[in-house]
Amino acid sequence: MSPARERRGFAVPSLTAASIVAFGALTPIAAEAAVHPAAAPTLAPPAVRAAATPAAQPKPSESELRKRLDALNTEAERLTEAYNKTRVDLKAAQRAERTAAQTAARLQQQAAPAREELGRLAAANYMAGGSDMFYGAGTDTSGLSASAYLAQSRAAAVNRLQAQIDQATRAQNAARAETAKVQQAATKAAQARETARSKVAEVVRQLDKLTTTRVRDPKTGLKATVKGSDLPAKMARKALTKIGSPYVWAAAGPNSFDCSGLVVWAYGKVGKPGLPHYTGALYGEGRKVSRGELRSGDLVYFGSSLHHMGIYLSDGKYLHAPQTGDVVKISKMSDRSDYAGANRIS
Repeated sequence: MSPARERRGFAVPSLTAASIVAFGALTPIAAEAAVHPAAAPTLAPPAVRAAATPAAQPKPSESELRKRLDALNTEAERLTEAYNKTRVDLKAAQRAERTAAQTAARLQQQAAPAREELGRLAAANYMAGGSDMFYGAGTDTSGLSASAYLAQSRAAAVNRLQAQIDQATRAQNAARAETAKVQQAATKAAQARETARSKVAEVVRQLDKLTTTRVRDPKTGLKATVKGSDLPAKMARKALTKIGSPYVWAAAGPNSFDCSGLVVWAYGKVGKPGLPHYTGALYGEGRKVSRGELRSGDLVYFGSSLHHMGIYLSDGKYLHAPQTGDVVKISKMSDRSDYAGANRIS
């Protein structure tokens, strides 16, 4: 075989778009690689591509969220106390600044008459062609005229007052600088406190989402949701297990209840036993909450004498043991016109 034929035998033919289409089996990426080998993308093996995609992080459990919440609450409490200290420090610094300013103003006011008198004496002395020697720093007053002696005495008094004024002004400036420094610290402390509170609120939101309970009362057909993971919400969930239990006056479970007995029983089951079995005494526990603040597990009261109570659930609905002949059930608060107040026992 001639060299020319050898070269022709090993030559790579030029591929056109038409010839690529003719092959049919080439994918668009393979076709592009065939026409422009340098432009071919480098594809990682399937295993490598899968590893490059981050795996979805598992959602934290309730126990993990509670640990995080405890730590954040501790940090928020520390930052709140730091913020409270800066507020106390700021008030003290502002008082010191006001005192220094008042002192400087008082000394300025005391010096004003002496300055005016000195100015008048100097002007009279100048008009009379007198000597300027009383402006000197010397202390020898022998040989001075009466007016010159008086002028020098005034000048000495003004100088003493001016020294006091200068000292008071320096104290005022220092107090102003200290106030600005404390104000800056207070601002930073407030921001840190709000950041911590936001983190606490986010974890609480996650816990609430994780611990949302939806119920339907088979007797009334009403649906309600219990949200939250705090003690009142746990108590409400426990009380909901008694839907349909009969009302019996003075009963506190486990199979029958009156209105306050249901609350006492449910709290006892979630670790807070011994609450008084009486609406008036229960209303004195915990802290009062407004109607707009109501959340799952708050206790709601009715009647001017607080003769009835229930457990708030959500969306204007509450759980209660109504009266003889009835059972524990969910009702609408809008059906009553004698709402008297609410409290939260944690």
